Amino acid sequence: MVSPHDLRSTFEAALLGPSPPTPSQRIELLHAVRCSVPLFKSFLSYPGPKASDRTEVESKEVRIPGSSPILLDDTDVQIALKLSDDLNLNEIECVRLLVAANSKWVLFGREPLEILRLTAGLWYMERRDLIASLHALLRTVIVDEWLDADLISDIHKHLEDIFSSGLGQRLIFLIKELNREESAGLGGPSAEKYVLDFRGAIIERRAVVAGERLSLSHCLVLSILILQMTPKDVKDVFSILKDCCAEANSSTTHLQIIFSLLFTLIISLITDALNTAPEKPSKLFNDSSFGHEFHDLIMAPINDPNVEGFIDCVRFGWMIHVMIVQERSNSRATSGALPIDLADFHSCLEHVCSHNVFRFFLSGVLQTAAYQNQDEHIIYMYNGYLHKLMMCFLSYPLSRDKVKDMKDKAMSAISPYLLSGDRTLSSKQVSDIGYESFVSLLEFISEIYQKEPELLYGNEELWAFIHFAGEDHTNIHTLVAFLKLLGTLASTEEGASKVYELLHGKIFRSIGWSTLFDCLSIYDGMFKQALQTSGNLLPDIQEGDAQALVGYLNVLQKVVENGNPSERRRWFQDIEPLFKLLGYENVPPYLKSALRNAIASFIKVSPALKDTIWNYLEQYDLPVAVAPFSPIGQHAPSQIYDMQFELNEVEARRERYPSTISFLNLLNTLIAQEKDESDRGRRFVGIFRFVYDHVFGPFPQRAYADPYEKWQLVLSCLQHFQMVLKMYNINKEESGKANNMSLSPGVADTSTIDSQIPALELLKDFMSGKTAFCNIMSIISLGADIIISERTSQSYGQLLEEAVKLSLEILVLVMDRDIFLADFWRPLYQPLDVILSQNPNWIFSLLEYIRYDFSPQIQQNSIKIMSILSSRMIGLVQLLLKSNAAKCLVEDYAACLESRFEECESIENAKDDLGVLILQLLIDNINRPAPNVAHLLLRFDIDSPVEHSILQPKVHYSCLKVMLDNLEKLSRPDINTLLHEFGFQLLYELCMDPLTSGPTMYLLSTKKYLFFSKHLDTICTNPLPKRSHNQSLRVSMLHERAWLIKLLALELHTADMGESTHREACLSILSLCFTQIAGGNYQSPELSRTSEFDASNFAQRTTKKKKVLELLDVVQFRTPDIGLQCPQLLPAFKFDAQVNDILKSSSTSEKGGVYYYSERGDRLLDLDALHEKLWQLCSQGSYTINDAEKTELRASIQQFLRWAWRYNKNLEEQAAQLHMLSGWSQIVEVSISKRMLLLEDRSQILFELLGASLSASASPDCTLRMAYVLSNVALTCMAKLRDERFLCPGGVDSDSVTCLDIISVKQLSNGACHSILYKLMMAILRNESSETLRRRQYALLLGYFQYCRSILNPDVPASILRYLLSTEHDDDDELNLQKIGKEQAELEGANFSIIKKEAQAIINLVTKDAMQGSEVGKPVSCYVLDAFLSIDRDKFFLNQLQSRGILRSCLTEINNFSCKDALCSLESQQRLCTLEAQLSLLLRVSDNYGKHGAQILLSMGALDQLGSSKAVLLQSQGTSRWYGTPSARDRLGEADKKRLLVIPVLRLVSSLTSLVESSEYLEVKNKIVREVLDFVKGHQSTFNQILKEDISDADELTLERSNLVVSILSKVWPYEENDEYGFVQELFSMMHILFRFEFASSNFAKSSDALENQKSEFLTFHLCFSLSSYLYSLLKRKLIRLQTMDSSGDRAESGAHQHPTLYMLLGLLNSVTTTLERSGEEKFLLLNKIQDINELSRLEVDEVITLCMKQGYVSSSDNIRKRVELYYAFPVKIFPCFPMPSNVELWRYIAMIEMCRMAGNRDQLITLLLQLAELILNILLFSLQDEISDLQSSFSDNMHPILDRIEQLKEGRKELERSVDGEDDTTLEEMSTEKMTSAGRDVDVEDDKR
Repeated sequence: MVSPHDLRSTFEAALLGPSPPTPSQRIELLHAVRCSVPLFKSFLSYPGPKASDRTEVESKEVRIPGSSPILLDDTDVQIALKLSDDLNLNEIECVRLLVAANSKWVLFGREPLEILRLTAGLWYMERRDLIASLHALLRTVIVDEWLDADLISDIHKHLEDIFSSGLGQRLIFLIKELNREESAGLGGPSAEKYVLDFRGAIIERRAVVAGERLSLSHCLVLSILILQMTPKDVKDVFSILKDCCAEANSSTTHLQIIFSLLFTLIISLITDALNTAPEKPSKLFNDSSFGHEFHDLIMAPINDPNVEGFIDCVRFGWMIHVMIVQERSNSRATSGALPIDLADFHSCLEHVCSHNVFRFFLSGVLQTAAYQNQDEHIIYMYNGYLHKLMMCFLSYPLSRDKVKDMKDKAMSAISPYLLSGDRTLSSKQVSDIGYESFVSLLEFISEIYQKEPELLYGNEELWAFIHFAGEDHTNIHTLVAFLKLLGTLASTEEGASKVYELLHGKIFRSIGWSTLFDCLSIYDGMFKQALQTSGNLLPDIQEGDAQALVGYLNVLQKVVENGNPSERRRWFQDIEPLFKLLGYENVPPYLKSALRNAIASFIKVSPALKDTIWNYLEQYDLPVAVAPFSPIGQHAPSQIYDMQFELNEVEARRERYPSTISFLNLLNTLIAQEKDESDRGRRFVGIFRFVYDHVFGPFPQRAYADPYEKWQLVLSCLQHFQMVLKMYNINKEESGKANNMSLSPGVADTSTIDSQIPALELLKDFMSGKTAFCNIMSIISLGADIIISERTSQSYGQLLEEAVKLSLEILVLVMDRDIFLADFWRPLYQPLDVILSQNPNWIFSLLEYIRYDFSPQIQQNSIKIMSILSSRMIGLVQLLLKSNAAKCLVEDYAACLESRFEECESIENAKDDLGVLILQLLIDNINRPAPNVAHLLLRFDIDSPVEHSILQPKVHYSCLKVMLDNLEKLSRPDINTLLHEFGFQLLYELCMDPLTSGPTMYLLSTKKYLFFSKHLDTICTNPLPKRSHNQSLRVSMLHERAWLIKLLALELHTADMGESTHREACLSILSLCFTQIAGGNYQSPELSRTSEFDASNFAQRTTKKKKVLELLDVVQFRTPDIGLQCPQLLPAFKFDAQVNDILKSSSTSEKGGVYYYSERGDRLLDLDALHEKLWQLCSQGSYTINDAEKTELRASIQQFLRWAWRYNKNLEEQAAQLHMLSGWSQIVEVSISKRMLLLEDRSQILFELLGASLSASASPDCTLRMAYVLSNVALTCMAKLRDERFLCPGGVDSDSVTCLDIISVKQLSNGACHSILYKLMMAILRNESSETLRRRQYALLLGYFQYCRSILNPDVPASILRYLLSTEHDDDDELNLQKIGKEQAELEGANFSIIKKEAQAIINLVTKDAMQGSEVGKPVSCYVLDAFLSIDRDKFFLNQLQSRGILRSCLTEINNFSCKDALCSLESQQRLCTLEAQLSLLLRVSDNYGKHGAQILLSMGALDQLGSSKAVLLQSQGTSRWYGTPSARDRLGEADKKRLLVIPVLRLVSSLTSLVESSEYLEVKNKIVREVLDFVKGHQSTFNQILKEDISDADELTLERSNLVVSILSKVWPYEENDEYGFVQELFSMMHILFRFEFASSNFAKSSDALENQKSEFLTFHLCFSLSSYLYSLLKRKLIRLQTMDSSGDRAESGAHQHPTLYMLLGLLNSVTTTLERSGEEKFLLLNKIQDINELSRLEVDEVITLCMKQGYVSSSDNIRKRVELYYAFPVKIFPCFPMPSNVELWRYIAMIEMCRMAGNRDQLITLLLQLAELILNILLFSLQDEISDLQSSFSDNMHPILDRIEQLKEGRKELERSVDGEDDTTLEEMSTEKMTSAGRDVDVEDDKR
């Protein structure tokens, strides 16, 4: 069976929403209605106590159907039995309530009394939900006629069935039963008197039961229209009514119950009598005995005066019932159908009229606060049936005669001027006057239609009565009552027209407009004549005349206010008579009040009339004299009769203030219509001083005969203050001037009064805590509880509520300005928070109005004040804790938020949404110092560090509990979508804050909520509402999903996988997003228990599209255009420029602009401010606009405002779309960056994500900003695809590592790669683009080329690969190699073809960026061109680049480079990066195309351009100028960049010098040599500096520069005959250093540093090779001749070149041989380990990996770290003894790859050493051929051991070859070894000859 709470939620969501129920809601509603029938038929019937059940409970083990046995302790038993006794409930039911209470609130740790109260409160909540469900159904059928008729009919049928089964009688029984002092009602003597409601607040049980009775009585009233009451039901209700009236209970709820019972009887009698449907016969009419019995029952004498009035009302209803029945009998020509005798009828009618039942209806029912504060739908129903009641009374013959008799008696009863001397009569006099009944009748009718004016439409019976009642008035009281009725009839536009015509024509002889204006003129003339004849003595106005004039003026006011705007301009042309009596002191104040109220109604008739009213007021009304307030009796010496005198002397003595109230209201209305704000209100300062000094200042000390007038007076003052603060803005100049005035707000000086600004004077008062502030705080300090009590029990309660609302609004307005003014006015004036902090009770009073749920505006202002105070007062929370107000405040905010979630109507303006304001308050306070308001309201532990809090929403009622409960259900999305959106944002901000993130994320990941995976499978991918249907909902749902996705991404990013809750949450998120998780890849003991998934749902998800791609589909739609051109305003007047200036200004509306920032932070157009600006623009022009143009202009402005509205909506949607896409990018990037190894089929996932991102970015619907986000996602996916290559291809579950694992890497198929490239091309060539976007797309393209570079593992050298393949003797590997090579070639060819198809567009775009882009974009563009050249075929791309001049442009920019400010400017640093990229592109041309490319560059003057460039000169500057300075470290990176720039230049020059050797023609060769020599000579200093650097312990960059310089010089400098530059000497010096270098004892040979320095070792030997090559070229050209050893004469020879000797070369050869031996051994050991990798122990594998990591060997590629981090899915800190995971195979693969790379480096070094040894032997052979000396013998003796070692190396190589089967290829090592050995033999032969 459905629960009452779910039932209520279903009914209210479908029936009480802002729109008709959707089809799904309708189905759910009807299903719920059918399911609820048993509940309603047994309405609020619960099983009673039972002895057997009591025994079972006492046994402490209870069995509830449908659940397992429940074990109880002693406390549980006591509570259950106590509940049974207190509530008359069955004991098992009480146990069920305990279980339900524990699930809703955690009961552990609570006191037994608290548990008892909570459980009882839960029971009453269930009852309340069930009653509310019934009420919702009844209200829908009876009141909500806008719903679908078929739906209402279906519900009506079910309700008929329910009430036919006795629900009506059950309601009557419950209303009576619940009022008894017993356990089933109000509770017995020993019952607990209090319960706890849903928020934990203590409520008296009597109040809860009274609320139930009231709701039941409302249901009873509504049920009459479902099923007619039986005679017994009517009698029972009458009996209960009498009992209730007799009770001495005057509470509002009790009165409302009485009213419900009264109207139940009246409606039942009326509906039964009016019933004419044959299928539903009248139950009362057809019961012959009922009429006499009920008549006797109601006519029984009653002695209690409290009961008599209500019984008279029932009697009156009974008379109407009898009349209707009689009329029906007459119409049907039947007899004897009258329920009672006519004599009894007339007796009863005379009785109720003599007792003046109409007066009781007025004073005892309609005008009571209890009646006015009921539900508006109930009041509407009551008034509607009172309308039917009176229409029957006025129209039926039996009563018409009585009405005529009442009128005749009233007209003849008294003289019109009997009461001229006194306005009031005693009760005895009133009872004796015969007009009272007729007057009460008129007033009663007036009151009915004043509350429901729409009942006047088409009411011909009423207008007929008006014609009857308006004739021949001879009595002032009847005239006044009739005029009041006319004023009520004028409450509608149609009624106002009819009333005007009635009084304008001759329908009534003595009543008309002429009577009013003639009377005013007569009295004015009389007073003027009296002043002329008798001085100051004026005659009095007759009291009757004054009352009649007031009645006329009230009618005039209503007619003008509600009349048709176009017609009312013609009605009253001369209103001057209304002003003429205002200045006379003998005119009663209440008449002046009526005159001013009537005048105020004319203000909005036309602007011209407003100015006329100002003039007449200045001419006729009392002046306002500005003087300080003095107590009554202390007058100024010269007293005049002005408003001050009338207030303090006339009205104050009478304790009534109608004149002052009307005066202030009239002035407030006039000032509000003023548009000229240039004087900041100075012209109204006199009015302000009067209000401030004389009205509002002393109002607490005045006496008031009527409290209603007191609060009217206060409201007028507050409205004036609010208007002053709202209308006038304050600038700095005025603030400074005001500060110079020493006058305080409480003192007025006529000499400075004209210079005062009212707004500033009022702000001074508040900022100094003076009169106005204290009075306003005295109003607010009454407190929410007192205001609630007054609001519901007093007639002036609504005025008091309005006063509180205005007071809070004024405080908010002051707080908006006080900070700005305090900067000018300190220390005399302080911000308002400082003033409030002087009395903490003020702050508590302001904040407690959050619980005043009668007025949402009051709650809004309280929240705004809380927001302001929380931002200013750091100790606000501590202040609230000290006052013990914190707990109540937490519960009140939570209750307000929950009430907003349960609202059934949407709020159009989000700024007025209480829920949004509360959530924004919490969001704004999260990052403020702890403890803050957010911590308090969300129930963090503020007594200890916030980060250590343990959140318990189930225990503590707070905003957090409310928010989580509603976000879990996400009910009513069309109403609560903003709350859902800000709720998700709040959770995200809580998880982001360092203090609250820990407790919040732990709470959300627990099984109680499972929040992180709750909605991902539902709301995130549901279709969005259509833009045309509900754009606001569409925007909010996008933001809602964005915050949720970002929250999930945050969990994935920060979750500690060591904690089970977070691990389960992450696995669940990944499973939902990516379909599958790789459980086996995460080897953990708890992995098998991490997450449980439904098998069917899982299988379904695997076949569907991945959720993460569905999320992207949701956000892919065409964004609404926000760049629409605004419409023109009358093109003839040329307003466009001014309008554009208005729109371009970024100022907000508060600062004079037209923009405002929404609750989400979007800058939107303020339509009101824009409308005002446009009208000001049109009115300030010098153009004369006629009426036709004005109409056209008005229409044009409306069109402009519609455009602005669309602009706002579209801008919000675009921002929401981008927000959700940003959230999607976060969850994708975090998932694939940190949790990738938890997923299966990773490459496929990355491919799909990459493809989807590229497709979306290439779509025409994708905006530029969206494309930017998508490109970042694509970059991450491509980077992870490259990282995937580092993982073991065979999988971590394989038993061993094979060669196939090494030779191949994980890579997508060629088709997938082609798809990526094609989509990438389309994305780059999209129509709307920017350089920023293209930079990322270019980076993505470069990443793609890197990904496609080689299918073979790039970390394994080819030589090592061939060796490994040969050792495994596996033919399949050979086939795999061939297949891989073929696939690689196909991939490269396809890449070239795809780009070639779009070559024209893509190269144009990239070339343009490379040539015309910014310095940030040029480098990546050049690298893209570089990549194109790397895959070029048939010189296609080269020709394309040549034709576009990009190569020549690069050379030109290199030539134009300047080193000015190179070390300081960021722009210069970016320029250096551009130069490096351009040099790389030029080097690619030279290297990739060989001789052809070099020739192209030389033909462009490359060497000349490089020679004249200053790029290489930077090397000479070095870093010495910065070394040792304070900014040395900051500049070091910049200096390194400049040093690095030299290397690309030298590489390019070295590449171009290759033409020296390859040129076939001597002239060309000589030309190249000359150009290179010119370059060298032009940069002599750079070359000298490089050559002079110490290379004995140089780094890699220094060695590379030296290699490049030596390489260039070795090729061209031999052609230089003159060595004036000293390069030869420097080269020889370098030879002396390197050839004598002890490599065996250097750092290279030490095992601990071998890995770290092997690159330097290779470069050093390569430098030796370059030097040896240069030496060999000199020898061959006969330019030098080497000596065997140094001679003293040679060393002493001044200036002679110190040539290297043969012994030096022999020493170098010895070092080479030693290094060869060592390298060979290392290579051999590595290869053996590689072959035996599967046999290595865990410790040995660990040592290999630790060695690689320890020495930083992987610093360049970082492969090991990547692999380890990928494996763990989070960063790993590497220690020297890093423990291996349990999966050793992965680590074997890592170790194998690293050893292959090490062996490859050794192999590369061996190859270089063999070439170097060969070259040395050639030099020795060449030198020894022409020279024979005595030194040769010793030289030969030294050389022979070296040659023997070389011969041994050769033999070892042959043995290795013999061990390799099938190896026929001759490697470079073999050729070099063979040639080297033969050269050694030649040396031996020469030696033998000598």
